[in-house]
Amino acid sequence: MAASDWDDIRIFHAIAVSGSLALAATQLGLSEATIARRLKTFERELGLLLFQRGANRLIPTPAGAELARDADQVAAAVQRFAARAKAARPLVDAPVRITATTSISLFLTMNATTISAAAGGIEIVILSTRDRLDLARGDADIALRMSKAPVEPGYFGQKVGRLAQALYVRRDVDPAVAPIISATPGGTSRMRNHILAWAQGRPIAARVGDAAARYESVRTAGAVSMVPCFLGDADPLLIRLESPPAGTADEIFLVSHEVSRQRAAVVAVLTALRKLFRDNRGKLDGLPHQPDLEA
Repeated sequence: MAASDWDDIRIFHAIAVSGSLALAATQLGLSEATIARRLKTFERELGLLLFQRGANRLIPTPAGAELARDADQVAAAVQRFAARAKAARPLVDAPVRITATTSISLFLTMNATTISAAAGGIEIVILSTRDRLDLARGDADIALRMSKAPVEPGYFGQKVGRLAQALYVRRDVDPAVAPIISATPGGTSRMRNHILAWAQGRPIAARVGDAAARYESVRTAGAVSMVPCFLGDADPLLIRLESPPAGTADEIFLVSHEVSRQRAAVVAVLTALRKLFRDNRGKLDGLPHQPDLEA
């Protein structure tokens, strides 16, 4: 096949992923008639039937399914190529973008000037989101995640700490009668189970998935809930009711990609982040600390 036939592979890949000529056409910005004609020509050149028409979608034939897996790898390689090219020409003073969950974003924000100074004055942008931004595509430069780095080629990851949480209440509130805030089904079941066990049958006032929001409910609404220890211990208005329960802490991984690591600024921020998490390991782990009140 000629090198120019990547366009045919791209069209085939879009159809295989979407299962529809119309969706593939929309994705690629082509007409459905053009997609159908190009697919028919591609099948004729290969001497293979790639799809069979199902009730509501195009279904790959056995040969088509096998080639679709190869097309996935080709598409990923093309995406990496484009991302590397983009990363190779950033502005000299472009900020380094760090994506993290809300709780880790708060920790980064509390230490933003420290990170920047340790990296030589580089500007950082903190992207607080639960979405897994694609580092290979250039959506962000660095990620702090509660899971290991993806297994795809080009990713680098290392564990840099643990995020421990414990039950907290405001100092002027009796925990025996305070409303209880639990975690949502989208959160860790171990945390929800721990809160329910502590409640001992008392009603749950609300379920809140975001750790920062639970912290605010404790601080302003006088509730009892699980709060990241680095937040709760630093707040003089709160007291911790227990040591961080075993099994509820999340491991923190520092993730980067070879595309963004080509920038010296990204490498400098990665080094600064490793030092920050190393220096604050005890705060993130919630140790050492004696519970103020045993419930």
